Amino acid sequence: MHTISEEKASLVEKIRILECLYQISELVVEDADGFENTIQRIVDLVPRAFEYPEKVAAAIDLKERRYQTPGFETAQGTVQHPIVVNGEGRGSLAIGCIEEGAFALSTEGTCSIAENNLMAAVAKKVAYMIDRKEAIDRKQLLEEQLMHADRLSTIGQLAAGIAHELNNPLGDILGFAELAANTPDLQEEIYKDLVKIVKSTLYAREIIKKVLYFSRQTHPREATADLNQLIGEWMDFLESRCAKNGIQVALQLDDNLPIVNGDPAQLNQVLINVVVNAIQAMPDGGILTIQTRRKENQVSLVVQDTGNGIEKAVKDNIFLPFFTTKEVDQGTGLGLSVVHGIVQEHGGSIEVASQVGQGTIFTIWLPV
Repeated sequence: MHTISEEKASLVEKIRILECLYQISELVVEDADGFENTIQRIVDLVPRAFEYPEKVAAAIDLKERRYQTPGFETAQGTVQHPIVVNGEGRGSLAIGCIEEGAFALSTEGTCSIAENNLMAAVAKKVAYMIDRKEAIDRKQLLEEQLMHADRLSTIGQLAAGIAHELNNPLGDILGFAELAANTPDLQEEIYKDLVKIVKSTLYAREIIKKVLYFSRQTHPREATADLNQLIGEWMDFLESRCAKNGIQVALQLDDNLPIVNGDPAQLNQVLINVVVNAIQAMPDGGILTIQTRRKENQVSLVVQDTGNGIEKAVKDNIFLPFFTTKEVDQGTGLGLSVVHGIVQEHGGSIEVASQVGQGTIFTIWLPV
């Protein structure tokens, strides 16, 4: 039979645990201090559920970091409870004794029922917070992607309209310049000037072609392409150019890579733009890695450099037409916007991972 003092002690213990869980629940619902601060405050509350809080230390270990109370590093008799989110282990809640006898451990080295229930309840609340945070992050990412796609679509429509309007007068300029250049007994200086006009006009038309690629007004022809073959055809050019810049080229090509449905000329443009971008990111040399691989019903082209990397503010804008960090005469800012347009037209997608000072990875996915 339980004595009155034992029942009273059990009731007091339950009250402490309930008060602790109530305060933790309030923190979880309000989440006023942000995810990391809230997790730390939860850890700070856990020892209060025990009879001698000053003798107990607690910690929550998540994949990215540990949140703990003072003394946990040297705590004895530590017991843990997993933190599980949608069936996946994300970390653990641990409680340990700073002094012997701070809380009840059974002979099997586990907590008492009340203490185990406390740990399970706290672990569930932390799991809920993680799940909620990830849902909010996913929603925010989708909203940013939608906004970005909408910006690209609007700019693309504007750019396409301007490009079409410029094509006709440029055609006239090119035609009349070529006609004038064929005039008999033309002075040498005038002829050279006309040649410059022709070259400048052709360059302008090339820019317009890139704008139309970006805005997806130029549709790929129905064909198939072998990415490994496209890379192989450019290797002599790449290796010679990279050698001049002190860049090593590492190929990691999947020998069993399937053929993709796509316009070889446009996919060639994608390869050139991304690789040249990587080379320009390594002015002091480095390693250029080009990789192909298959994943289910997709193939990927991965171009990785060990260059300067891309700051987040720049990364968010790299696919916008005419956006460039280069000098005025060093580029048009259309290269990556062209890549974006071609890849999307082929039903694919682009992922960019970069760290300033360590390099950038472009991963292009194309359907098989």
